[in-house]
Amino acid sequence: MTTFDWIAAAIVIVSMIYLSFVLTLAEWLAALRKGQAVTLLPERKGSTWPLWTQIGMVILGLMLCVPLFYYLWIPLARLSVNTAHILDILGLVIYLAGCAFVLWARRTLGKMWGLSTSRNVKLLDDHQLVQSGPFAFVRHPMYFGWWAAMFGLLLLYPTWVVLLFVVSSVMAFFGRARREEVALAERFGEAWKEYKKRTRFLIPFIF
Repeated sequence: MTTFDWIAAAIVIVSMIYLSFVLTLAEWLAALRKGQAVTLLPERKGSTWPLWTQIGMVILGLMLCVPLFYYLWIPLARLSVNTAHILDILGLVIYLAGCAFVLWARRTLGKMWGLSTSRNVKLLDDHQLVQSGPFAFVRHPMYFGWWAAMFGLLLLYPTWVVLLFVVSSVMAFFGRARREEVALAERFGEAWKEYKKRTRFLIPFIF
């Protein structure tokens, strides 16, 4: 590995730990203890699963990632040294830009942020419709930022496992965004309709 490879790997690892665990998982668990967050498991006739079961689901998911990385860390194609070097630099730049966009959107949301799942969206009792920062031109900037970061990661590490994560994140976040829009439309009514008219869904200025 070259010096650039070590630096890029360190940047990716540190940023992923911060985005996934410090910024997302820790705050989700804190909100879950207060009853202000969605659960990973469905409610059982009005009651929720214990906190340790939610943590267990997270740990299980992380454990399943280990064999995926071990068996699918296979290059998508053979690249020349010069091409690989160009993709490395371009990928790292796009990855960092995507992470920065995620952080900008997360900072703008403030306490309005909440983790949704493939089944459920939960708004706060005093939830407000955020329309500043990146939300002024795209309705789901955190998802767009994450997609950009994943695309940069694919250029940096063009392997089957990274491609799998890119495809799965696109599918998962697209569905979540649709469910979030339904919940926001029900809560904010006309204000949401007006906001929707002047913004894009997931990709700034395009879609």
